[in-house]
Amino acid sequence: MSQRFVIGIDGGGTHCRAMLQDTHGNILSVGEAGPANIMSDAKQALASLTKACNKAIEAAPVNVKLDDVVVAAGLAGANIPQAKSAFLSLPMPFKQIEIISDLHAACLGAHGGKDGALLICGTGSAGTLYQNGQFTDKGGYGFNVGDNASAAWLGHAAIKHTLLAFDNIETRGALFSRITSHFAVADPHALVEKIAHFNAQSYGTLAPLVVECFSEGCQTAEALLNAGGEYLSKLGKALLCETDTPLPVCFLGGLAKVYIPFMDKQLTRSFVDAQSDARQGAIDYVKQQALI
Repeated sequence: MSQRFVIGIDGGGTHCRAMLQDTHGNILSVGEAGPANIMSDAKQALASLTKACNKAIEAAPVNVKLDDVVVAAGLAGANIPQAKSAFLSLPMPFKQIEIISDLHAACLGAHGGKDGALLICGTGSAGTLYQNGQFTDKGGYGFNVGDNASAAWLGHAAIKHTLLAFDNIETRGALFSRITSHFAVADPHALVEKIAHFNAQSYGTLAPLVVECFSEGCQTAEALLNAGGEYLSKLGKALLCETDTPLPVCFLGGLAKVYIPFMDKQLTRSFVDAQSDARQGAIDYVKQQALI
């Protein structure tokens, strides 16, 4: 490639991470910023992406300018064609930008560009299988209609449970106490007010409370984690049903370690460690496709 520098991006629902490399693949510096889901908020995603790139550039041991770099970005929401088109219609401050979904970038990075499957469970959840140069995606439809087992899903489920417990439809146990204490509320209407403007990221911040309650023996929290683990197991099996060839599976995301004990043991035996991350996966993809 003719350009001297490329920045790989891993842009998800909570963080945008940048990695600056030279033409030889040497990592020069990194940077981080906020959410970069182009389906949820394209302008915010671009702002986060730009900020993360600038931080990486500022930390670089060599002189680099933003308008001289090629950006290879794996971004949440890039699997939705309309969201991708809307994002790319925005004025870009880079010399060149190429984007794929964060899911695809993570899969390529995890398996070193070779065939394999990926499950991811962080703010959102999704799965993909890469074989013979083609991706097969499942899930990843967004918080409003999907993202089962995700941090956003867990947090939302905790709120629903708390409201039902206020109505004496479900038991007022440890999770109920933790949520009401967290929000400092004593009635359901006060809780509804507190969450009136919540989005996926907001609900996702409540997931650690569910995990904490489970570790303290809360049956409600355990039931939620069981439900999430069952969904992720089904998602993984559905991906592997797309191929007759046994393939390794990588499970990534902030909740991966939490869910493994709740998942199908036959599936988890096929899990492997990631070789690299989505930033490297995005860079490798655009190089393979001769886009830079």
